[in-house]
Amino acid sequence: MRTWVMATAAGLLSAAFVGMLELPLIGGRALIVLSDAGQLLAAGLAAAGCGVAASRSTGQRRRAWAWLSAGTGAWALGQLVWTYYEVVLHREAPFPSEADVGFLLFPLAATAGLVVWLGTQSHELAARGRDVLDGGIIAASLLVLSWLTTLDSVLASDNGRTSELLLLSLAYPIGDLLLGTLVLLALARGTAAERTTLALLALGLGWLALADSAYVYLSSLERYESADFISSGWVAGFLFVTVAAMTVRRGPASAPLPAGEGAASTQAAEKPTLMLMCLPYVPLLAAGVALCWKLLDSTRPPTTEVWLGVSLVTLVLTRQFLAILDNQRLLSQLSVARDRLEHQALHDPLTGLPNRVLFADRLDQALLRPGADVSVLFCDLDDFKLVNDGLGHDAGDRLLSVVAGRLLACVRVTDTVARLGGDEFAILVDDSEHAVRVADRVVAAMQEPVEVSGRSVRTSISVGLAHHRSTVAPAAEDRRDAAPCRTRAVTADDLSASAERDAAAALLMRHADIAMYAAKGAGKSRAVLAETG
Repeated sequence: MRTWVMATAAGLLSAAFVGMLELPLIGGRALIVLSDAGQLLAAGLAAAGCGVAASRSTGQRRRAWAWLSAGTGAWALGQLVWTYYEVVLHREAPFPSEADVGFLLFPLAATAGLVVWLGTQSHELAARGRDVLDGGIIAASLLVLSWLTTLDSVLASDNGRTSELLLLSLAYPIGDLLLGTLVLLALARGTAAERTTLALLALGLGWLALADSAYVYLSSLERYESADFISSGWVAGFLFVTVAAMTVRRGPASAPLPAGEGAASTQAAEKPTLMLMCLPYVPLLAAGVALCWKLLDSTRPPTTEVWLGVSLVTLVLTRQFLAILDNQRLLSQLSVARDRLEHQALHDPLTGLPNRVLFADRLDQALLRPGADVSVLFCDLDDFKLVNDGLGHDAGDRLLSVVAGRLLACVRVTDTVARLGGDEFAILVDDSEHAVRVADRVVAAMQEPVEVSGRSVRTSISVGLAHHRSTVAPAAEDRRDAAPCRTRAVTADDLSASAERDAAAALLMRHADIAMYAAKGAGKSRAVLAETG
């Protein structure tokens, strides 16, 4: 609320300044004094406000505001010289004069400050490349607008000026073009917390650019007067720069965030916004409309305008092409991240084996096949707690990894080895006769000692084995084969078939678990086949 109160006050003061310039009661010397004093006061306030913002900021933000303070201070010094000529010496300030040094130092220092500001917003090479292209589009669009409104007239009417004076006249709109490009980029790339500050800063610099362009245009026609209406543009511009500086609070950027909010804040700052995507095209749209109007209304060959239009189109097409490449890169990264997350969700992080969820899914798929012949081996390490307690959990993790490798060596590539949790493993085999041989190989493989933490550890494993044979094809499978491409509702038969498979899977795991405990009770390091009746 306080920010918008100050912004409203700046707008009202600017309107009051315009009203005083237009009052018929004020004229002559008093009008010049009022105009010069108003511009000097506004620039001084801006320099002081940016200095206060620098003192409240930290790091590179402090440097950025310091550069802006130096730039506005240089402009104020230039205006002081201008005021000395007109108020004290009672004569018009020459062109060029010492005042132009201060005036032209302002865009240089402000540009340096905005470059520093932009340097704190993007650190990745891709983001910097995007900034370059967006900046090129904005700069080219502003150049078209400046050419159609100011630069063309300045170059066309030399009025006996030397090339040095002509370059000096062009320096004002070119400097404003740089400032406009950088402040729009900073506004698009800024975080939500500083967007209001940057919007007010952009508004202030926009007023200054309009005033500078009008000054150069009228000067080229020799129609500029010191207390002209355009003087209000400088007053309004510096007042809004002051308001932007006063929105800076002491140290909020460096304040620690509550736990859990740091990542969310970073993601919110990096999330693309509508302004971020559309901002380069706002001046582009204005430039396109102005360029079309000029081409339709021109009475001479529009060579320069055509080349400017071609440059704009080339920049936009280049940016779009690179955006397509960047989108392809992001889609590839998204696909890799999705696959990685899916793998992490379905696999054990220690051993890399499928986890309980993936094992249950593969068991369900095996039971779904017609005439399923499925075997489950429930494996549990013997006396694993002694390894954990005696050698530590790191040694236990190392032992589990070795066990996982030995289990994989005992099965075929079509079989599934999973870690269910702790020291429990399960093996899914599609052939009951082969499952018995797998169980024997597993028991034999675990009898070899394992090197853990420089010590030879002997371990063994108990295996419970359970079989399941189905002679009838599941009803859901038959229907799916009959109509593979037809969408249909889930029927009671489908639900019944799914429930039967779940019950069969649960019963198979329970029998294997009971058989495993029977193996432990019989002396461990052996495999026991479950009695399924």
